[in-house]
Amino acid sequence: MKNNCIYFVEGRCEEKLLNALKEQPQRIQPGRVKVFNVIQNTLPSSQLITIQPGTTVALVFDTDVPQIDCLKDNIGRLSKYCSKIKIVFLAQVLNFEDELVRCSDIRSATDLTHSRSAKDFKRDFCAMSNTRAVLERVNLSVEKLWTETPPSEFAFTPQNSDSVKQ
Repeated sequence: MKNNCIYFVEGRCEEKLLNALKEQPQRIQPGRVKVFNVIQNTLPSSQLITIQPGTTVALVFDTDVPQIDCLKDNIGRLSKYCSKIKIVFLAQVLNFEDELVRCSDIRSATDLTHSRSAKDFKRDFCAMSNTRAVLERVNLSVEKLWTETPPSEFAFTPQNSDSVKQ
C-alpha cells in the first residue's frame, strides 16, 4: 500500500510553511498541501472519495478559538468516507504566529519577516521567496512544531505530529 499524504491547512501561510518544510532535505513527509479550513468548513464528499487507502491525512488548524463542532464533523466524515487512512493533528497553539515564535529564536512573528506590523506579517510571509532559508536562519525546530498541548476543548485530538516529521 502506497503511503500518500494530504495536508489540509487553514491558510496560505501554513501552505507556505509546509511547502518549505517539504524541500530537500525534507523535514516533513512529502504530500499535497490543500488550503481548506477544517475548523470552519465541512470537507465535501467529492473531496473525501478521492482519498486513497493508506493515505495520511494531516489537519493543520489554530486553537485560539474553540470552534470544535466542524472539526469533529470532519474527523467523522474522514472516518466514514475514507478507508485505511491515518489522521494526524497539527494543532497550532494558539495560532500560526505563536507556533513560529515558540519553535524558533524570534520574539515575535514580525521579526521573521521584518514586517512593520502584525497585520502585515501574513502578507509578507506569503510573499517570501526563500522561506526555507529564512526558517533555518531563525533556527526553526521542526521537532517542536505542533507539540504544545492545545486548549482543553481540543483534548479529543491526539498529539501525533511526529507521524509526519522526518
